[in-house]
Amino acid sequence: MKAPGPLSDESVKPGEPGRFHDDQFLWMRFEVMKKFIYESPAAEIARRLSRANEVRLFYDHLIVKEPGTKITTAWHNDHSYWPVRGNQVISVWLALDYVPKSSCVQYVKGSHRWELIHKLTTFAGDTERFKGSSTTNLPPPPDINSMLDKVELLSWDLEPGDCLVHHSFTVHGAPGISPTANRRRAYATRWVGDGVRYEPRPGTMESLWRTVANLDPKLSPGSPMDSELFPLVPSQ
Repeated sequence: MKAPGPLSDESVKPGEPGRFHDDQFLWMRFEVMKKFIYESPAAEIARRLSRANEVRLFYDHLIVKEPGTKITTAWHNDHSYWPVRGNQVISVWLALDYVPKSSCVQYVKGSHRWELIHKLTTFAGDTERFKGSSTTNLPPPPDINSMLDKVELLSWDLEPGDCLVHHSFTVHGAPGISPTANRRRAYATRWVGDGVRYEPRPGTMESLWRTVANLDPKLSPGSPMDSELFPLVPSQ
């Protein structure tokens, strides 16, 4: 957080309490992150659960909520934001702090089967950033708060080093952090299996990667995810 990259973002506006920080592609800048990618069990976890023969790192993602952050993480799925097609798309969400259930990410059980591609919002639920893009014709993210009698939410108490694994179509969100709670740092690694194809739909993150961070996978639509930007990581 002291050396944010070009893709870092702050979801809490100046003058509002707390801090909601996230950053991407840290493995390209920090050796400790790169070591985790190649030496931790994360790749093997993703390979087994996605039933892939091999997996590539899609990107890594640091997500930090400080105590007193009132902003909730808006309900969304990851697939809507990503230039991918296929079902072997997995996130390994690693807790770096103790996370009580009251602060933990919440998953909508079974929502990966909806295979929803929805309108894009920021973490804080703001749609203005995407106003005017072709994604405005997509359905909105599901209003889970109005469906609580129809869905089951899953969340857990986590110790540092515990991880949660979710499919890219799984709808999820997260509450704010109480002023008396500890900070919630999470390091998420995103993985794609050999059956996934590159699909740069309008509004997906690849355009941000190229224009803001000069990160271009140099792939054609429909091609395998065989790019230096998405390195193949041998399973442990």
